[in-house]
Amino acid sequence: MSDSPRLPARSVVVVLFVVAACAVLAAGGLTAAVLADASPREAAPVAAGRPSPTARADTTRPVGPPLCLIGSWRTVQEQVMVKFYNNEDPLPFVTSGRAYEFRPDGTGTERMDDVVFQGTFQGNELRLVGNGIIEFTWSATEGTITYGAPTKAEFTWAYYDQRGLVETQTIPSEQARHEVDDYACQGAQLVESNSRGYRSVWARTTGFGVYG
Repeated sequence: MSDSPRLPARSVVVVLFVVAACAVLAAGGLTAAVLADASPREAAPVAAGRPSPTARADTTRPVGPPLCLIGSWRTVQEQVMVKFYNNEDPLPFVTSGRAYEFRPDGTGTERMDDVVFQGTFQGNELRLVGNGIIEFTWSATEGTITYGAPTKAEFTWAYYDQRGLVETQTIPSEQARHEVDDYACQGAQLVESNSRGYRSVWARTTGFGVYG
């Protein structure tokens, strides 16, 4: 990698946008009744009438994820903070076109096909191009969504500055991740954000079942 006359050479670091993991376990109870033996010489009388009612089994079910999130989406307006250079603070980048699927079982998929993130540094244009698929797990309450580590990743980032392509990096599937974001969902639009400079507007698509 050669030095640029306008910008010292800097190493590039990858920023993971994986966007996830929560498993719910339900346990049931078992009640045993112990009957006292009657004496063989003095048998207990049998009471007439209906048998005593048995306790009704608990039918409470775990609360499922918010239906408004479930389905397929595409980002139409997005700002993310990217640590493009090792020795510089994160920079704001804008993009659109990331595709997501959120399924009722708490799994999801992110897809990128040449999605371009654009930013600037010292007057020079920066580009980050994403390609591939990430499988993840997620959970949510009304207003908050939690992403865990990716369960599968086949994904590559390509970093460009005024010198051209400076580095490509691949996301490792075992990368640890835990991210909590705020969201507001209504019908065909979802807005997601957090306190770290991320904000994204999503539009619902018909690629996966529509709910909510």
